[in-house]
Amino acid sequence: MLVVQTPSLVITLPIVILIEALICAKSLNLPKKSALRAATIANLVSTIIGFPVLWFTLVFVQMLIGGGGVPKLTEPWISIYSVTAQAAWLIPYEAKLYWMVPTAMLVLLVPTFFMSVFIERFFYRRSLQAMAPDTDFRKISWNLHLASYGFLFIIGLVLLACSILTHSKPI
Repeated sequence: MLVVQTPSLVITLPIVILIEALICAKSLNLPKKSALRAATIANLVSTIIGFPVLWFTLVFVQMLIGGGGVPKLTEPWISIYSVTAQAAWLIPYEAKLYWMVPTAMLVLLVPTFFMSVFIERFFYRRSLQAMAPDTDFRKISWNLHLASYGFLFIIGLVLLACSILTHSKPI
């Protein structure tokens, strides 16, 4: 999924940066240029370093819990298990990947959200503390990420719906 998600990350990253910068500038009454710089730095760090580290961690946990094999489950439980426990490294169920890949991307938004809130809060605080000294950057980070990940979730749902609707085989 790291390789599969990379094009999506590259395409959506500028939009995420813009969403977070605009909300940050408005929330903290800051110049847009300062908010844009902080959002760019924070998001580049969490995307280039945080996302791969998170992915490797999730794959490691997946292997620890037995997510690297095919459990003895019947449908629909095998599919549900696969897109949750195996979201970081899907076992190639060729006939189902059309819906499993976008669903796994949606599942991965959850741990990625928390990782981004944690990592980016540090960079927002470092970049903007002098201009907004009384700011609770924990709260700001949550608000910024609720907005940007809301956007990513909607995009993921659209991708999933398009994939299901354009697929010729039933689920």
